[in-house]
Amino acid sequence: MSETTDKKDPILTRIERLERQNSRWKRGSLACLVAIMSIGLMGQTQRKSTRPAAPTPPPAPVLPKNIEAESFILKDANGHVRAELSMSGTGPSFKLRDQSGAALVTLSLNDEAPAGPFMLLSDPQHKAGLSMSILQGAGSQLTLTGERADIQAHIGVTPDGTSLALSDQDGFTTNIGSGVQAGKGGQVKKTTAASITLFNKDRKVIWSQP
Repeated sequence: MSETTDKKDPILTRIERLERQNSRWKRGSLACLVAIMSIGLMGQTQRKSTRPAAPTPPPAPVLPKNIEAESFILKDANGHVRAELSMSGTGPSFKLRDQSGAALVTLSLNDEAPAGPFMLLSDPQHKAGLSMSILQGAGSQLTLTGERADIQAHIGVTPDGTSLALSDQDGFTTNIGSGVQAGKGGQVKKTTAASITLFNKDRKVIWSQP
């Protein structure tokens, strides 16, 4: 064999070296790409795992169907009792109070005789007022009171009939309607719905008809 055949061509040798270097670069680039993709996937997985879970909505409040108690008290921002619903010795009652604690509205139900409902409205000084009642055996009653207790108007509807009584600060009174009237000589006279009787301050009849 000749000397030229025993030695490789320098060009072929260089090509083989370049091919080997190119192969190593490809393997290295592929390894780097795989490593970068792995790091990216790991980061996404970590972010997903560390993301806080959505808060669980609170359960809807459960309201009681019935509330049982012997009294309920309503207070204002200053701690004053302004309303009260309670059971008293004679039955249930509801009161609305002013800032001083005085009851200006009272609604009650009397369980004892005479049984029935009763309502009272009053001014803050407890002078003028209005009262209504429907009591067993006494019928329906409505009373209006002025600044003085002797100035009032009273309307009553009883089993015996209807009546209207008016009084002033001087003690004079007018009765209209059914009732019982003391006549002359101590006799008792029963009036009708068409009767009118005028009394002086001593409760003596000054005029009546019929």
